Amino acid sequence: MDKTIALQGNNQKLTHLLQQQGYTVIDMYQAHLQREFVDAYLYTTYHPAALTTYHSVAEPGDSMLDSEEELTSYPSTLMLNITNLTPKQILLTLERQLQAH
Repeated sequence: MDKTIALQGNNQKLTHLLQQQGYTVIDMYQAHLQREFVDAYLYTTYHPAALTTYHSVAEPGDSMLDSEEELTSYPSTLMLNITNLTPKQILLTLERQLQAH
């Protein structure tokens, strides 16, 4: 599988379930700060700032600090709102969305 998931918040049950399925799970804010490549962001609406990541709002012409080469290395990342979903529902939704993505 070899997919990296950035998870907002500390949900140990979900983290464990995702890791059992072969996903690498990292903290969303650390992923953003370190500019890690991730396949999906799992967030809740309780923290709307979670949606504002650098590469989700920057257009190629918006940044003088990034090279064009760096921008093309970030394919579109799946953004999945997991508010009020159980870990099993999240896993099923994530798998479906990643397949369709």
